[in-house]
Amino acid sequence: MARNRWGIVGVFAFVTAITVALVYLWQSQLVAPSGAATGTFSATRAIATLSSLLKEQRPHPVGSPENAIVRDRIVAELKAAGYAPEVQAALQCDPTGGNAGCTAIENIIAVHRGTGSGKAVLVSAHYDSVPGGPGVSDDGAGVAVVVELARIYSGKPTGNDIIFLITDGEETGLRGAHAFAERHPLMSRIGVVVNFEARGASGPAMMFETGPGNAGLLGVYTRSVARPSANSVTYEVYRLLPNDTDFTVYRKSGLTGFNFAFSNSASLYHSARDDLQNIDPRSLRHMGDQALAVVGVLADADLDRLKSETNASFFDVFGWFTVMWPAALNVPIAIVAVAAILALFGLHRDAFHWRAAGWAGAAFVAVPLLLFGVGWLLSYPLGIWPGVHPLDHPQPWPGRVAVITAGLLVPLIVAAPVRRRVDARVLFLVNWIVLALLAVAATIKVTGAAYPLLWPAFGVAVAAWIETLLRKSPARSLRVSGLIGFVLVAFLWLWLVLGLEMVLGFDLTQFRILTLIPFSLSLVPVFAASTDPRFRSTWVLASLCAVVVAGAAAVGSRTPAFAADHPRGLNIIYYDDRANQPRWQVGFVGPPDEAFLAAHGFPARDEEYLQFGLLRSRGRFKVAAEQSLAAPSFDVKDVTTRDGTTVMRGVLRSGRGGFLLGVGAAPGSGIRAIRVDGQEAIGAAQLQSKDPALVRLWGMGSRDVPMEVAFAADAPPKLVLFERSHLPDSEEGRSFKSARPADAAPAYSGDSAIVVVTTDLKP
Repeated sequence: MARNRWGIVGVFAFVTAITVALVYLWQSQLVAPSGAATGTFSATRAIATLSSLLKEQRPHPVGSPENAIVRDRIVAELKAAGYAPEVQAALQCDPTGGNAGCTAIENIIAVHRGTGSGKAVLVSAHYDSVPGGPGVSDDGAGVAVVVELARIYSGKPTGNDIIFLITDGEETGLRGAHAFAERHPLMSRIGVVVNFEARGASGPAMMFETGPGNAGLLGVYTRSVARPSANSVTYEVYRLLPNDTDFTVYRKSGLTGFNFAFSNSASLYHSARDDLQNIDPRSLRHMGDQALAVVGVLADADLDRLKSETNASFFDVFGWFTVMWPAALNVPIAIVAVAAILALFGLHRDAFHWRAAGWAGAAFVAVPLLLFGVGWLLSYPLGIWPGVHPLDHPQPWPGRVAVITAGLLVPLIVAAPVRRRVDARVLFLVNWIVLALLAVAATIKVTGAAYPLLWPAFGVAVAAWIETLLRKSPARSLRVSGLIGFVLVAFLWLWLVLGLEMVLGFDLTQFRILTLIPFSLSLVPVFAASTDPRFRSTWVLASLCAVVVAGAAAVGSRTPAFAADHPRGLNIIYYDDRANQPRWQVGFVGPPDEAFLAAHGFPARDEEYLQFGLLRSRGRFKVAAEQSLAAPSFDVKDVTTRDGTTVMRGVLRSGRGGFLLGVGAAPGSGIRAIRVDGQEAIGAAQLQSKDPALVRLWGMGSRDVPMEVAFAADAPPKLVLFERSHLPDSEEGRSFKSARPADAAPAYSGDSAIVVVTTDLKP
């Protein structure tokens, strides 16, 4: 009796120890030094290069004087390394979708000549930043890696050419990459791409994207990288998100390769604090070591032989090594697991009856329902009350402890009442056959993301057969198999709880916690098989877990929602639409800072307004002193009418040399086409839709922009011209900026001025 009574305590201690150990190992990977075997990538020199290129730590959006300075410094670094860099200047337009418009880009290209005549390796990053931040991580770190690789290969013989491409205009629609892919003759010689990006300022440099037919390339990665960070789940998730990098352009052009990025400290992304003080040098080193490892192989490989018709599934084991296998095996393995578990039902039929099956089914359903309910309750103290950053909490561990402990609490609660009614073998087989069936579905729909279910199901099937055949007492069988299943699930699944913080914040804990469903389901039969008959230890442990969940949630609710190195975005905006008195607006990334707004006389509620004179939006405003900012203008030079269409040709000019110049038209305005320097700037579908049509022009500065507008001759067309520029100096503006809290920073477009005017096009 004593053995049974303490069985649940021992199992719970084992489960807790394994959970803590796995979470620690996954977390330690985020900060582990890379230690690449080659040891020739100089992180010290790369950091020095980064500090030199961006020493003023000022925003340098495309087309700005600051970006020209960075461009010239990169060119000088490449010349000093022995190259003859080329600057590819182009006006690149994209007339499609909500990103319609043009960007004036200046790509930097340097070529290392190989001894062979095969395809070339493209090594790429981008050097422009958003207007609101200096772009040290995004993507100054990637540029520093490219420059360091260029140094390493200068004068070093290789079989293949290596093309070092540092693009411009990535932040405005990947326009530099498009210009290279569509216009530069070197594009036809590319065989494989290695691209560098950032979605934060710390964490491991993950190889998060490849392309179709990646089996050959994954073999290169697996063999060459000493401290890998890669898995095929991340790519499947990334494909579902509305995010793109320059690699997207190359992949759509039929190329494949590797895309690297680090993504922790997401609140620093695209903010004024993406600076030299906040970037983690270990992340840059990890990226550089992996880059050198894969480029070192690709530089001398037969790139055509790396092309494959098959894909690989893969994951790294705590950054120690990478496991990979043909993705084509996923469906057969999943089917074998299902068949093997189904066969076990026959061998354990003595445990089954209709009542037992009903209780097992009820227990299975109860797990996700209880997890969702607990997650919904936790979403309030962990996310909604403090109003935290949607993706990056400065002190996440109380929340993590609450969520993971809830994953232990739920199976304890579910296992206790069914223990006397159902043989634990029934719970084991019912839960695992459903998980195995889910693995089959996943292998069919998203095969790269299936392995966290696939390998636990297969491992459990093998273990359960061995245990069934070896055990003399069927009533005591499958307990070890249950523990093996839990370990496999915890190993392959717990990292999703941490990884999903890049997608779902604590305010959505009710959805994030659902990733623990396999984790909790695997524990129900384990706890049921170990529960003492009088349930005392079960309820003691459940009560302990409940206290930990509540305590961690309480601590989480009291921790600061933001910090200086995990800031909220807070932009000061001067808004002048020439139809109303100029106003101040405060824009936020994440929830508004109500204390800041109240202290500066802003109203308590948002009001509706037309952003850029056309887009229905909501915001907080207060009256501003007139600053008499110059407005953009369209100077008509020529007018022709033919076949019912009037075409006006002229020059579009900015008022202040802003980073964004725009043209818009309301629905039904009669506008039929807008061309910039002879290129279509917006598609007919956008002009004919019921939504306003906007053309955004980036990097134009103070230059005259040739533009023509075609419209129906019998229509009363009007163009809305808008410009966004850096915030001008004023007493009111200085007052707002000086009062900005230490836990807030400008982000994305940053502190800025918006001027909007309406122009009647009728001659």
